[in-house]
Amino acid sequence: MSRPRNSAGGLITIIIGVILLIALLESLLEVIIPIALIGGIGFGVYYLATKQSRLEKVNTKQRLQDLKDNIRVADRQSKLLDNYLDEKNYTQYVVVARQLLPQIRHIKSEVTDLKAKMDLKIYKRVLKKAESVENDILLQLDKLDISPTTASASKEETDLLKLAPELAHLYNNIQQDHLTILKKIEKADNREELAALHEADMERFHDILDGYFKIKRAPKNYYNAEERLAKAKAAMEKFDLALDETLRKLNESDLKDFDISLRMMADDDTNL
Repeated sequence: MSRPRNSAGGLITIIIGVILLIALLESLLEVIIPIALIGGIGFGVYYLATKQSRLEKVNTKQRLQDLKDNIRVADRQSKLLDNYLDEKNYTQYVVVARQLLPQIRHIKSEVTDLKAKMDLKIYKRVLKKAESVENDILLQLDKLDISPTTASASKEETDLLKLAPELAHLYNNIQQDHLTILKKIEKADNREELAALHEADMERFHDILDGYFKIKRAPKNYYNAEERLAKAKAAMEKFDLALDETLRKLNESDLKDFDISLRMMADDDTNL
């Protein structure tokens, strides 16, 4: 009769042991899982932070190297510009100058962004040099009366810079007046007639300019080359003045309503 009681007691002991073991495991899991999660999150944050830091270091190193390379290229182009000026090769000067200006501005931007990663003396020296080169280029282009932003020079502009840089200012004035006059004509009532007259004048100007280039290209091949060049330049200067006068007349026509209203107000005693 005692054996069944012993078996039952052993079974109860086993059950209690299993329950205690499960409770212990649950307690351990309640502690271990949060610790594991915290540890995993911490490791993940650390990994991402160090990875970002490593990437930033690599990126900064590459940007500094690219900056050095860009400075070397810009320095070579700057020296090339000096040679073109010495040779009075204004056509090539303009081409290279227009290519170099965006590079100089990019260098200035990168130097400013990477200031904290550079030696202060180097930063100041590079920035000062970049600004000096940029200002010199803009000054020379202004002397040549050439826009620094035009992507490429036309054939006529190229010939002008190569053969007759002395006409650059005059040529630019005429072109500006020409474009302004065209815009004004578009608003006129008799725009077709005005446009035809203006285009005829511009064709004569281009004929004279083309002849000027031909003589300048080979003056010994023409009779009285210097005299004809002087007459051609005088004719173009006169044409420039004529365009100024045309522009004034077109501007005056825009003021018709203004003049009428002004006279009406002057004649109306109640408005005095």
